[in-house]
Amino acid sequence: MKINSRNKGASAEREVIGLIEDHLGVRCKRNLMQTADGGHDLIGLDGWAVEVKRYKSATPAVKEGWWQQAVRQAKDVGQKPVVLYRLDRSYWRALIEVPGSYFDQEDFRCVADIDAELFFAIAREDLLSEET
Repeated sequence: MKINSRNKGASAEREVIGLIEDHLGVRCKRNLMQTADGGHDLIGLDGWAVEVKRYKSATPAVKEGWWQQAVRQAKDVGQKPVVLYRLDRSYWRALIEVPGSYFDQEDFRCVADIDAELFFAIAREDLLSEET
């Protein structure tokens, strides 16, 4: 059975919205104008331009492409890029920039591929620091 990639992507975005709400108590929404505006997938997580990917598998080169897209979109809105992704039969993971990197943000060598739970802990700290 062939799965419609648009439906798979929309389902993944809804799943991530639920995870963000569960872990951070933040209500996000899908960016339905992203195709027209060229924007990131989810709106509402302050400070972060969230790109969501759901694929069967991904090589490092594919992940690098995701990162390049996320950086471009994040720069357009003045936020930090994050790619939340899940491969088939796997858990959610995140691509984020390593703080204090020696490389430009676009350079994939500055990216950490981390568990989504760790990303939520980092995002929680960011949200708390904004409140003070």
